[in-house]
Amino acid sequence: MFGPAQAAVAKAVMDCVSDGLIPEDQAEEIFIIVSVFIEWDAKDKRKVYDFNYQATKFALERAITGKPTVTRGAGKEGFHEASIR
Repeated sequence: MFGPAQAAVAKAVMDCVSDGLIPEDQAEEIFIIVSVFIEWDAKDKRKVYDFNYQATKFALERAITGKPTVTRGAGKEGFHEASIR
């Protein structure tokens, strides 16, 4: 099951370059670390691929655009309180 997850992460990163989110002239200089979780009994390779692609793309978009802000992430805008109610 690691193959679909690895392929999904690679595709998401390259799509971010193609979409212009990661500037092409900086793509060789950016260091990205991705931690992937695969359920131990996962059997559907397509779902593993899709979930990891979506999660990686979403995380990259949020990281590059700076969202949520540090203030919001630190709970100073009620982020944490709203999520536990």
